[in-house]
Amino acid sequence: MNQPALSTSRQRQLPPDWVPGEFPLRNAWLPVSNSRHVGSRPTWRTLHSRPVFLWRQQGKLTATEFHPAKLSDKRQAASEFTAGSGYYPVLERYGLVWVWYGNPDDAHESLVPNVPYIPAEGGLPAYMSGHLHLNSCAELAMENLLDLTHSDFVHANLIGDEISEQDEITVDTTSETITMVRTCRGKTAAPIMQKAGGIKAKTQDLRSTIHIYVRSHVALVYSRFIPGFDVPLLHCSTPESRNSCRVNFIMNTGAAKAPFRYVMPQAGYMVGAQDNSMLRPQAPRYHEQIERRDLNSRFDAATTQYRHLVQQLTARQQQGDFAYGSDANISGDKTALLRIGMPI
Repeated sequence: MNQPALSTSRQRQLPPDWVPGEFPLRNAWLPVSNSRHVGSRPTWRTLHSRPVFLWRQQGKLTATEFHPAKLSDKRQAASEFTAGSGYYPVLERYGLVWVWYGNPDDAHESLVPNVPYIPAEGGLPAYMSGHLHLNSCAELAMENLLDLTHSDFVHANLIGDEISEQDEITVDTTSETITMVRTCRGKTAAPIMQKAGGIKAKTQDLRSTIHIYVRSHVALVYSRFIPGFDVPLLHCSTPESRNSCRVNFIMNTGAAKAPFRYVMPQAGYMVGAQDNSMLRPQAPRYHEQIERRDLNSRFDAATTQYRHLVQQLTARQQQGDFAYGSDANISGDKTALLRIGMPI
């Protein structure tokens, strides 16, 4: 059934619709795989609809645009992302394989996001990491993370409901990152901590800090529960296409007591399935020809500022500016920013 067209004056009042996943941001390190999944036999991942082949050649990590058996024949078709060589800049950090998406001449290790609670050389137990797929572009996955209050409803069976004595949210940004801190007092205790962590209290104080490296679609999520345990999470929503992303996650629960330290990382798969049930129907609607695709509230400060950052970066890159601002501090230590070790 056709809907009546809006008047010209009404159309002018509507802001441009947010259409995520349309412009791949460049000049960033993107985590494409867990290191232990890459061996001497070639495997492949998808990055912005481009294949990336990964393998170890005499122990050396290698990433190419084409299968190694066809690399010499197809090298003439190599893209600007490998400067015509067919080989991507690639490195390992925090137990993940990172591929540079952009001009290879600008690929510097100083632009790898800092993750202070995971050893740079990796080596955490396998039970702390995993991967899953979301039927959503990476930008929507990042927005979902920034909406920390959604966990009170979508993940209440794990994290607890929305009831608390006090709930406060702050948001800060740089030209490349966004940080949100949610502090709750007297919040309903997380059921998973009660069942697997031995927490007897009915309420907990909670501080969740989320720090997103916008270009890399990488989120640091550090949550402190009192009484309870710290839950440090590295969440990477690597874009495969405009309606698909691969999530590699690492949750360093080594300081928590058993069985919580083993159970909590595996709960990531339940959280992923719950999130995907919400994101799957949203993603394609942004590309449908309807009058109003996006009903996000401008009062949601975190996602509004995140969208503004993405749009600013997109506008700069469309004009040929791929440089990082002086305030970016991508590889700087984020311990203090994440409030690690600080009282709530």
